[in-house]
Amino acid sequence: MQVFKTTLRVFFKHISYVLIYLVLLSFMGVFIGISVVGTTSQEFVEERPSIAVIDRDNSEISIGLGKFLGNHANILELVDSRQAMQDAVAQNYVQYLIIIPNGFGKDFVAAESNGNKATELETVVSFESVAANMMNNLVDEYLNTMRIYISSNITVEQGELVRFANADMMENSTVAAINTSQSAPVSAQWQIYMKFVSYTTMAAIIICTAVMLSAFNRTDIRRRNLISPISLLSTNLQIALACTVVAILSWAWSVSLGLIVFGQTLAGVNTTVIGLNACGLLAIAIVSLAIGFLIGQLSHNEAAVNAAGNITGLVLSFFGGVWIPLELVGSEIAAIAKFDPIYYYNELINKASALNEFTSESITPLLGNIAMTLLFAVAIFSVALVIGRLKQR
Repeated sequence: MQVFKTTLRVFFKHISYVLIYLVLLSFMGVFIGISVVGTTSQEFVEERPSIAVIDRDNSEISIGLGKFLGNHANILELVDSRQAMQDAVAQNYVQYLIIIPNGFGKDFVAAESNGNKATELETVVSFESVAANMMNNLVDEYLNTMRIYISSNITVEQGELVRFANADMMENSTVAAINTSQSAPVSAQWQIYMKFVSYTTMAAIIICTAVMLSAFNRTDIRRRNLISPISLLSTNLQIALACTVVAILSWAWSVSLGLIVFGQTLAGVNTTVIGLNACGLLAIAIVSLAIGFLIGQLSHNEAAVNAAGNITGLVLSFFGGVWIPLELVGSEIAAIAKFDPIYYYNELINKASALNEFTSESITPLLGNIAMTLLFAVAIFSVALVIGRLKQR
């Protein structure tokens, strides 16, 4: 196993590549994952948008309405000027803006008492916030509650209407989330991390494999090995074994780091989902091994190998949907992505995270994604073998 040991010595001589591309960048993936706001909590939490109430009436009804909205949103102070309101809405500083005109309270009571239509409130709702849209519903419910008391001739005093409406609107229903799936939801942190480390794992394996192979592909080294007592087959197998060990260690590091950091967010997640994610990343590691073998056959220049490995990882990650979701890119890029092994890995992460039941019918398509990834490895490795054979001749 002399060649195997020599190959590993070449690897440890270039350990800085592992520290940069695998260790440091995988920790970057950890930080990105931690920064993602995602939860698997089954507890219902009311979303509170940022809103502004422009009260030009200052009646008991307008003040009561403002306080009621404050119980369901974060009210921000806003100057009553057209420019201030336009800036706040344009910059998404507030997601919901309501303007209560002068005389609204008095007009509301009078109009409802006579069966007429009261003055309407002016509102601006952000299309980006679902919770902001719900503010309109809350305003309608609050005012409709007052209308019931007015139409029933119980009271027309503004203070009494506000008190009755507040008492009625305080009634809440208990909300419980029931998970009908055989697995708890997969955290967004884990998904983001597993997608990101496909790049770090690929870059590290490609560069390390290519560097180890290029060391043996230099003309003088190759000629000396050809006249050595060790057969060419044995030499190649030992080099391949050393490269495989490096690839497995890189894969194990990425998966282990993710489980250590994000393991607590995976409580209740079916182990099949985690296993599929890990197997998908292992398939990417094998593809990376094949790409590294190909680059190592093409060049023995360390700087060129380093650049080629890094660029390959970045390009494949981009077209595979790691950096930008493919839903946001053009149809041309989405079509090209299907010729990218990371695309199938990315699809595996998304589909595995959405699994509700774990049967052969639901898991088989995911295994197909892994198989497609491995087919890329076979194709790339075959090309590398042909190139290596031609160089020997």
